[in-house]
Amino acid sequence: MFKGRIVRVVCYYRDASLLEMIISTFRKLLIDIEWVYGRRVSDDGLYEVVLGVRDSRNFKIAVLDLSNTVNVEAVEVLSSSEEGNYITNEYVNGNEVIKIYIPKADIEECYSWGEVCG
Repeated sequence: MFKGRIVRVVCYYRDASLLEMIISTFRKLLIDIEWVYGRRVSDDGLYEVVLGVRDSRNFKIAVLDLSNTVNVEAVEVLSSSEEGNYITNEYVNGNEVIKIYIPKADIEECYSWGEVCG
């Protein structure tokens, strides 16, 4: 089981540095990222990026910084108390099926432009 925090970022894709911008927000505060999963949610460029990050003293600062970033609509901190599937996608490549599992989670906190939302 993953030991850390799960962060869901809802953002708009405007340029190729979207993932770099999100990841660097955590890395500049010395927070390790275990895994990243992203997918397009709508045709107008709305994306969802889910990250598994290690818990740190700087975690709250990183989340607030990320919520103040341009093109980021919301940053949700998810609780990872339950085991299960949060997102499952299947890609068929010949006979091989690859499934992506992210722990099932509930929203603990939601931030948009530094303000608590939702």
